[in-house]
Amino acid sequence: MPLLRPDPKRQPEQHGGEGWLVHEAQQLLIQFKPDTPTVQSRWVSLRTFKWAPPQLPVPHSQRRMLRNNAIEAWNTMLQSGWRRCHPPVR
Repeated sequence: MPLLRPDPKRQPEQHGGEGWLVHEAQQLLIQFKPDTPTVQSRWVSLRTFKWAPPQLPVPHSQRRMLRNNAIEAWNTMLQSGWRRCHPPVR
């Protein structure tokens, strides 16, 4: 059964605050995903993967950061050559 791949020209939608960025030259893929909030603040989990298509992404690192710092990192990465993408097809 063939895997259906999303149209790469269409901007990926973020569901529930989750988003993916890819940098082809560095062969990296990053997932931004809301994490469990605490009483004082809201957190975002960042998972980094090594990715050489057509292979599946390989987990590289994981960390948490405050939501406002994650938004700033997202915007900075977009300005420095990263682009939005759909989650990898498994």
